Amino acid sequence: MMDVWRLWFPSGTGVSPVNHAQDARATSIAQRFSWIVLLILALALSAMSQTSSAITGDIKDTNGAVLAGVNIKANHLDTGLTRTTTSEGEGRFVFPGMPVGVYELRAEFAGFEPLVFPNVRLTVNETTVVALVMKVSTLSADVTINSGEALVNTQTPELSYLVSEQAIRDLPLNGRNYTDLALLQPGVIGYAHRDGGSVVAHGLGMSINGQDPRSNVYLLDGTPQNDFTNGPAGSAAGTVLGVETIREFRVEANSYGAEFGRNAGGQINAVSKSGTNTWHGSAYEFHRNDNFDARNFFDPAKRPEFKRNQFGGAFGGPIKRDKTFFFFGYESLREQLGQTIKTVVPDLDARQGIVTSICPATPPPGQPCVPGSIVRTTVGVNAAVRPYLDEFPLPNSGPSNVVGNLAEYNFGFNRTITQHFTQGRFDHNWSGRHQSFVRYTFDDADQNLPTDFPQFPRSFKSRNQFFTAEHRFIQSEQTIHTLRFNFSRTRVGQAVESQTTQPLAPFIPGRDSIGNIDIGGVPRFGPQTSVSVKLTQNVFGVEHGLVHTRGRHLLKVGGLIERYQDNMVNPTFSLGIWTFANLRNFLVNTPQSFLGLTPNGALDRYWRFTLFGGYVQDSFRFHPRLTLNAGLRYETTTMPVDLYGRDSALPSLTDRAPTVGPLYQNPTRKNLSPRVGFAWDVFGDGRTAVRGGYGIYFNTNNQQNLIVTVTNPPATPRIAIGFTPTSVCRPAFPAAPLACPFANSIRPVQFDLDNPYVNVYNLSVQRELPWDTVVTLGYAGSRGIHLLRSNDVNTALPTIRPDGTPLYPAAGSPRQNTAFSTIELKSSDGNSWYNAMIFEVRKRWNRNFNIQSAYTFSRNIDTTQASTFFSDATNGTTTAFPEFPGLNYNKGLADYHAKHNWVVNFTWDVPFARKLNGTAKTLLDGWQLAGINNARSGNPLTVFVQANRSRSLWQPSLGPGIGRDRASMAPGFTYETAVLGRPDQYFNPLAFAIPPAGTLGDTGRGAFIGPNFRSFDLAAVKNTKLPGLLGEAGNLQIRVEAFNLFNRPNFAPPALTAFAGAADVEPALSTFGRIRSTIGSSRQIQLGLRVAF
Repeated sequence: MMDVWRLWFPSGTGVSPVNHAQDARATSIAQRFSWIVLLILALALSAMSQTSSAITGDIKDTNGAVLAGVNIKANHLDTGLTRTTTSEGEGRFVFPGMPVGVYELRAEFAGFEPLVFPNVRLTVNETTVVALVMKVSTLSADVTINSGEALVNTQTPELSYLVSEQAIRDLPLNGRNYTDLALLQPGVIGYAHRDGGSVVAHGLGMSINGQDPRSNVYLLDGTPQNDFTNGPAGSAAGTVLGVETIREFRVEANSYGAEFGRNAGGQINAVSKSGTNTWHGSAYEFHRNDNFDARNFFDPAKRPEFKRNQFGGAFGGPIKRDKTFFFFGYESLREQLGQTIKTVVPDLDARQGIVTSICPATPPPGQPCVPGSIVRTTVGVNAAVRPYLDEFPLPNSGPSNVVGNLAEYNFGFNRTITQHFTQGRFDHNWSGRHQSFVRYTFDDADQNLPTDFPQFPRSFKSRNQFFTAEHRFIQSEQTIHTLRFNFSRTRVGQAVESQTTQPLAPFIPGRDSIGNIDIGGVPRFGPQTSVSVKLTQNVFGVEHGLVHTRGRHLLKVGGLIERYQDNMVNPTFSLGIWTFANLRNFLVNTPQSFLGLTPNGALDRYWRFTLFGGYVQDSFRFHPRLTLNAGLRYETTTMPVDLYGRDSALPSLTDRAPTVGPLYQNPTRKNLSPRVGFAWDVFGDGRTAVRGGYGIYFNTNNQQNLIVTVTNPPATPRIAIGFTPTSVCRPAFPAAPLACPFANSIRPVQFDLDNPYVNVYNLSVQRELPWDTVVTLGYAGSRGIHLLRSNDVNTALPTIRPDGTPLYPAAGSPRQNTAFSTIELKSSDGNSWYNAMIFEVRKRWNRNFNIQSAYTFSRNIDTTQASTFFSDATNGTTTAFPEFPGLNYNKGLADYHAKHNWVVNFTWDVPFARKLNGTAKTLLDGWQLAGINNARSGNPLTVFVQANRSRSLWQPSLGPGIGRDRASMAPGFTYETAVLGRPDQYFNPLAFAIPPAGTLGDTGRGAFIGPNFRSFDLAAVKNTKLPGLLGEAGNLQIRVEAFNLFNRPNFAPPALTAFAGAADVEPALSTFGRIRSTIGSSRQIQLGLRVAF
């Protein structure tokens, strides 16, 4: 055992136990974990590392006989680092734990000519295979081989995709966000940066292999970059800068090895650039303005002002040749964008207290009218409502919609973005056996954004910092250690202003401004639901691992400890929200519900918890043509604990009061994740492979559990009251109904929570074709179990009809637990099903041209996943309705489902002028074209009714338009005929009906498909070599890039609320089905100048 301990800690130093007073169980868990790791080590009889990349191959003579004992040297061309190994009895050699880069291999064996294999390119988390054939010695000169590096993966089962340094450098990259290039890969579907109100998830959201966008892990040199709620890497500016500091990255999509963990989605694994033995660098500026751009579909005739400047540079080289290197990069972004915001306001009739409606086929008694005619009724304006009604802007765009008393209002907004990015890295080769590097990344950004009304702008600020220190120790040719310390700090905040034209009384005493007013058919009026949100996460991590080769085995074993500090100030709902079924009810001051916090509740939490993880992974060469892979990962976390003891739980849904203490029982102690797979080199020539894999992957980091509990009693009492004509207390807007008897609203986590996990599997065939082309055809699937979702479980009790559907009793029925109003439970009873066919053609750079085509045909079904509240698939279906046996009412297409997704990218060095000379060559040579074409189906949509027609008292509180009853289909219409597809009327309003009182609407969740997406980006690049002035690599590059070249408007989802639902028969809301914005921009032209040396 002591020998094993020395392998794990080669320096002989020990590790002090982790012990936190607020969670005494952490120590015992750490001790148990240590013994598990030691047991794995003892069983493995070898050492371990988390280093991912390797070079392997076979050495034979010209007759096909294997050569054992051949000495092979690998030389890293950039830094001079050398490694040596010897081929084993089967002629196989392995260089494990290698840094990424380009190597030269040299093989020497007595009686044979020395063999040189230059330009072996090793990428992140890749096993590169080379085939070496040695000739019997006849000459003293070296034999150089310029081909033989395998293009087909014959070693590992995962579906993973490299985004190379060349792709990052050459392709048109809108915003210069390198994570955008993950969307070029099969099975990856992205969502543009949100313009919504969430303070988190500002980076590019993407679903990888059908998983929730919040299940992905973003790594930079092994350091996680996810935000507080495990959202994507990003900043308040909505992008990730520093593309000049990234060497390459790999998208691990399906069935990846046990060295990856934390979450069940994809792994975006990036490697930073390092210095080399040569000085190299760049300086650049990219510019856009409105003079180059096309008008947005919703802009007025004159284009709004737009200016964007993105500039910076990078520089690296040797401090001491072959020993010490540095690389430094800086980038800044400045943007001003004029936007046209289209919204809906009460029309002039409504301001006079006049409402309009359509006379029904059977006029009400005592109200004679001609069926189908417009009926004008004077209802007046309540005196308390008048000042708030007057605060709505006057209509200024087009005529009134007549029915519904709603009209359009357009206003301009000047959005600004400022961002600064800095990154520095130092590498040092202590000796041939010890190498280290440290890297620090700093990003500071701010952005202001509009809401639906000009009085309530908001701004976001973020400051992210990431640090990595890594030491690599080569114990022997077979054993390599890696020790890594990382620190990650993400901090984001939101500030909301209330610039009303006249003083308005706040809804809750002591607050600085009014809250929100939700009126059926009208966008939410008021500032965001919270005034000032601050979210800070600090993560301290230590990882130690090694890789060991023995015979036909390549073993990786490793472990990590991460300490999390999650600090939150989150005054969600602190201003209060009044809801009205329609504009008429607002005018007469008849509210539907009120939601808010009591004046003195705590608005902050400071959680602490620790993650422990360990893994073992074996790649076994069962046969020269068959490699088997097997791994096991274990991860567990301690329970999150608030430093000030303000957590509470609801162990039983029948409890009359919350219990102060842990939020839920720890579900992570059984998180054993087996992973198996194979790679079959069908013909033994490395050109055809069949690969497959299966694994269980846990979502261990579930910080979204925490954010919902900040408004829970007793520390933070929350009011949620619904009003009906029979309610005893009939409060009057605007003052919060604090005098009404009310039960607390609570958002607990299921106390016996199960840890979400996903079964992931794939099978693929890969074939190399001529011209360095590889074709992949495969199947990828997953089955999610115990997924998280939100559900108001404290509804009225229905009776179940013979067809299995519920019928809720008359209004005024009590909730199941009368001690609370809503119980919005975060539960682990969600499920998902994902099946996809992938087809990829990838042509490596050859004959001045490379291309990749990735097509995915998929179907993604789930029963709602609550974490998508923070994603950009904004169809509003993220809260589940109570389930009933056999009904599957929540089962439908996932929010981020896209049936078809096809992405093509290419780069072409135009060769026609290469034979010219002089000025003609200077002007006409060096041109390059690069492009990206993206086409995908629309996302699923769900149609709602504003009021609680079901009488279920179901009242989730995630946001406007979320958690409402669904509409029904009108007779004679289908899901297909209900969609007109126009931006002014996406749905046919006649296709929908209001459900009968007490029943559920019969339209399915995600039953309609929204607008599709098409975009083509093109870059025309002129490279001019300047070797004399700027060195051998000197180059002046002029870029002209067009994003959305064909200026196709890609529409956002339409308004999804069909009816107010205050009566059994109503006309559809005039806003229903209208689209008011686009996803992405109209055509934008970017000019760039880049100097490299």
